[in-house]
Amino acid sequence: MSDLRERVPGHALIDELLHQWDLGTIHVDERSNGIVIDEEAEGWYRGVLGERRVANVLDQLREPWTVLHSVPVGRGTSDIDHVVIGPPGVFTINTKFSPGRTVWVAGRNMLVESVKKPYILNSLAEARRASNLLTARCGLTVPAIGVIVFVNPGRMVFKEAPGGGEMDPPIRVATDEQLLDVLLTRREFSDEQLARIVDVASDPATWHQPPLPSSKGEHIAREFAALEDAVGPRLALPRGSAAIRLAPALRGPHGRRYASGTPQAPRTTPRSRRHPKRSRAERLFAELAFPIAGLIGVWVWVQMMTAK
Repeated sequence: MSDLRERVPGHALIDELLHQWDLGTIHVDERSNGIVIDEEAEGWYRGVLGERRVANVLDQLREPWTVLHSVPVGRGTSDIDHVVIGPPGVFTINTKFSPGRTVWVAGRNMLVESVKKPYILNSLAEARRASNLLTARCGLTVPAIGVIVFVNPGRMVFKEAPGGGEMDPPIRVATDEQLLDVLLTRREFSDEQLARIVDVASDPATWHQPPLPSSKGEHIAREFAALEDAVGPRLALPRGSAAIRLAPALRGPHGRRYASGTPQAPRTTPRSRRHPKRSRAERLFAELAFPIAGLIGVWVWVQMMTAK
């Protein structure tokens, strides 16, 4: 992929979720015929939902605004959830899916449900890195503003404005509903400057060297839609144990299995590629076939040696 505008919200997290599916971290429990997802993978899944919610808000922006999703940085092992480029400047957005939680902010300190989080420090580092990378390739100074967006939090408490260090880039903390108010401020760049920044920002080589191959956005969006059919209903319930059993499943592409909760699920699975569920007798036969064949082979070999 040579243009980062082709990446979809949560691109990196979806890639990891599908990789974990292939590894078996997300799998089908044959005993209950339900999908099992561990706690870490569930966190990634919720992260995708948060990034998609913020992306829906960003979709309301029109030209000359440009939005990049899941931008790989450094060695490509981390990413910026969203990079937004518009007349007021460049914004690096870090999305947090924290429904119902209380967020407390004071300078560089942040608590979520009374637990200290490094989100402000991380956002400062993202904004600083984006500014340095874009400035190096654009031929003009490109400051960046860091934004931490909480999706559907319970309460936001501000004891002090976020950030505040003498050399810190500007930092904003907002809910998804407040995001557009954060972005739509006074113009700082001309249309010509914006075009230059967008060209540079859309190039993967700006953010990491060497540029890493990227999966097609349309493809992984379809794969995640199928995974969402399986996992989505679970998120309406309180969090439970690390292993979560969901709806019965059918087999999808690449050996993955998805829930069959709707006639369209899995959306990426052609009808001809579905595999019917085997009976217990058929599974038992499949398990014993290889050992029995081995014993027969040994018996034939002994008979041949005895005949000599």
